[in-house]
Amino acid sequence: MSGEALGRRLLRLDAIYCAGAGLILVALFLPLARLFHVPPALPLVAGIGTIGWALVVHRFARAPAWRPTVARIAAANAVAAVALVALAALSPVLATRLLLAAVAIEVAAFAAGQAAALRR
Repeated sequence: MSGEALGRRLLRLDAIYCAGAGLILVALFLPLARLFHVPPALPLVAGIGTIGWALVVHRFARAPAWRPTVARIAAANAVAAVALVALAALSPVLATRLLLAAVAIEVAAFAAGQAAALRR
């Protein structure tokens, strides 16, 4: 697989992952707010923002100049990863809760994808 094909595929996968996470946040914003002891608007706004980001990444996956696009998204992902590491260091309890929520979202997304594959 060429670098371009891999880069575009990873952008599309990133967009799908973000869209799924955003949809879960929007659908479950109230229980998540209770679980994390935060105002309900926080997970709702985070979900809407994540869905918006997913749309941006999806659009970028079709951009003619793929290298700068992949580089920008990779940089944004790297910044997010550093922020999560900082959160884990500064607030391990909250980071643990967020990690568990993220893992649950990933597992649910894979289960949905596998179920869809079985229906084909």
